[in-house]
Amino acid sequence: MIRLGYACISMATKNNPNKKTTLAQLQKLDRAGQMKKLRKILQTNFFNLMEILAYNREHAIYLYRLPSEFVPFATHPVADGWDWEKEFSWDFDKAGEYIRKHGMRVTSHPGHYSILNTPHEEVLRSTINDFDYHARVLDRMGLDIDSVMVTHVGGVYGDKQASLDRFADHFQRLPDHVKKRLVVENDDTSFGMREVLELCERLGVPMILDVHHHDCVNNGERLEEYLPRIFQTWGERTPKIHFSSPRSESDFRSHADNINVDDFLRFVEKISHGNVDIMLECKQKDLALLRLREELKEAGMEVEAPISVSS
Repeated sequence: MIRLGYACISMATKNNPNKKTTLAQLQKLDRAGQMKKLRKILQTNFFNLMEILAYNREHAIYLYRLPSEFVPFATHPVADGWDWEKEFSWDFDKAGEYIRKHGMRVTSHPGHYSILNTPHEEVLRSTINDFDYHARVLDRMGLDIDSVMVTHVGGVYGDKQASLDRFADHFQRLPDHVKKRLVVENDDTSFGMREVLELCERLGVPMILDVHHHDCVNNGERLEEYLPRIFQTWGERTPKIHFSSPRSESDFRSHADNINVDDFLRFVEKISHGNVDIMLECKQKDLALLRLREELKEAGMEVEAPISVSS
């Protein structure tokens, strides 16, 4: 079975779990005011998360990416001393229970400023803190290790092999609860599918295949020849793939509003693995997912097995 999912924002609902503030706004407040504002934002994000989870369940969407800024300023000094895990333990428990009860898979994608292969110690410390935050959110919800955190290799820094080696070295500095959730994705400018696959095999971590990124950066590798190896990196876990369509030939790296159904059909024909989750990365988010479902049905292919939703 192939399940479809989308990232962070529902276009069909006005309330999404990505409410935030700015440092400039916080700096206008005293300490008590800052904490009040951060708590209010997180409470709103939990409320909106429960709403979007219910929306996803109603539409049989069982794959969803949580916004990185879910806990506002979680890794910033302005939030030092704020034990958001303890204060919102009831909310974490409630969200995690709902996700587990309905067989959902919630993942995360730390921001592009988190670069594990950086040669700069300060950036590395910040990256480890950010990864730790994302892992703590998933851990606190009690989610299994299918709830992964996605990262890219990072920069080339003038020497691609040295940068791959530095990623491997820095990976060993990560806490165990981060290591068990971290997966690595090929990118659209520097590190191609085969390079990332070999790195993941070296580290014993799963690889996220981004099909669009592979179309941007490759050395002529045929995906169907590599998919079994990519799926093997997942072991007993359900493999996860990213799929998007280019905006245009002239703006190929950018994501289109929707998914090109013909391209999607050509790709899924290459998949022989029994269960795969595909995250759609397109501007229209959940609306693009629902549209793709209808187009697949019109084409005579239903990639998602019907799921009975009980009350």
